[in-house]
Amino acid sequence: MTTPLPRVSDVIETMPIARLLGLTVESAAPDQTVISMPVRPDLTFDGVHCQGGVVAMLADFAAVRAAFAAVVAEGRFVATTAIEAHNLRPARGQRLVAVGRLIGRPGRTMVAAADVYCDSPDGEHCLTGLFTATALDPSAATRRAG
Repeated sequence: MTTPLPRVSDVIETMPIARLLGLTVESAAPDQTVISMPVRPDLTFDGVHCQGGVVAMLADFAAVRAAFAAVVAEGRFVATTAIEAHNLRPARGQRLVAVGRLIGRPGRTMVAAADVYCDSPDGEHCLTGLFTATALDPSAATRRAG
């Protein structure tokens, strides 16, 4: 019997930090993942402007989940190994929307990009970044951990 492959939203829903941030997977495909997050007062400096590290974390989820969507059919998962994020303007509004996409072909090491917008993908562009992800074989990771 084969094990069903996890959907991107299923994987994110199992992560306590994703639940804490209130992340929602709007769409997921091997070429692009869109994830949103409500802007709550406890994630801001002043009740309005979201803290930059939180915005970068949202971008990381979107970018690396795009890489995951590209390799999940092979039974692999991914881990972030490098982040370069640039805040472009204050992140504010009712929600933030991150659009992640894989750059290049899927493989062991992948580069993905993400852009975060205020309120919708048509809103103000508040962060852009590049993210490196490594695809891992679950059995190899289990052997290392044990």
